[in-house]
Amino acid sequence: MTLENLQALLTPQIEEALKAFIDSMDYGSSSELSEMLRYHMGWESENASGASRGKRLRPLIALLTTGAFGEYPTKALPAAVAVELLHNFTLIHDDIEDQSPLRHGRPTLWQKYGTAQAINAGDALFSIAQLSMLDLAKTCNQYAVLDASRNFNRMCLHLTQGQHLDISFENQTEVSVEAYKDMIAGKTAALIAFTASLGALVSGQTETEYQKLSEFGEFLGLAFQIQDDILGIWGDPEVTGKSAASDILTHKKTLPNLFGLAQCPEFRPLWQKEALTEDEVRLMADLLEQCGVRNQVEAEASELTTQAFNMLASVFPKPNDYSEALYEMTGLLLNRKA
Repeated sequence: MTLENLQALLTPQIEEALKAFIDSMDYGSSSELSEMLRYHMGWESENASGASRGKRLRPLIALLTTGAFGEYPTKALPAAVAVELLHNFTLIHDDIEDQSPLRHGRPTLWQKYGTAQAINAGDALFSIAQLSMLDLAKTCNQYAVLDASRNFNRMCLHLTQGQHLDISFENQTEVSVEAYKDMIAGKTAALIAFTASLGALVSGQTETEYQKLSEFGEFLGLAFQIQDDILGIWGDPEVTGKSAASDILTHKKTLPNLFGLAQCPEFRPLWQKEALTEDEVRLMADLLEQCGVRNQVEAEASELTTQAFNMLASVFPKPNDYSEALYEMTGLLLNRKA
């Protein structure tokens, strides 16, 4: 079976499990809270559709790694649901902290219901995610559940550390490349690393397999973010949905911009201007290319991609449908245009 076939089979099961778990909670007389969660998840209100829900790639990774070890993929379903709920908790809070008005083409939760209620709804999703992870007891032994819950919360702490760095960068005039990589290791890679390792945990593999899959997920998450950085400057606006070189226009501290500040003398004076014209933004993107920054960043993404593939190959030397789908997904994610 191809990735497309497995995605068509497993994604509806993920969606159904997400809805069932959120709807099973007792919200008492707070019916609006339930409505808010369903709105954010893309199930209700204006423009609710598949596009408003995201791709559910993180829970899919958990099911694919479980299937790759020869288990029924749905053995990891409670943990996969927990991962997606936690991811959406971070999105709600990120949107508030970044003052983002839109997500998936719809008003963000804080824009629609107010900041205070959105914070509370995010907190509810965090709690529901914890409960879903404990539901792993329906498919796994108590030791696996305990390990999953402990690692889940360690990963949550890592996420907050990454977000702390990301917010702190806004008020720092100088950010090192090393600090930036620490930030994306927490904010982007930690959740994917944990998600990838779930297959080894629920199928009772050794610590070696668990660590290798965690490293695969970390490489995948880092490469994914760096690819996003590349698209934020050199992506096609008709494909990405963003204006050209949007990360330069907003003075976003991404890897190409940080390399540019360190390596391109002509780039820094333009960066220090508060308002940039379209011509200046295009000039800055060109300067990054002329200084070799684009090649440097693309080489970093390529190296991380190779490491991700190598780690997968070391865990699954004899491919099956599920591991082949993981290879295919990795290639698609790291060579995407949007």
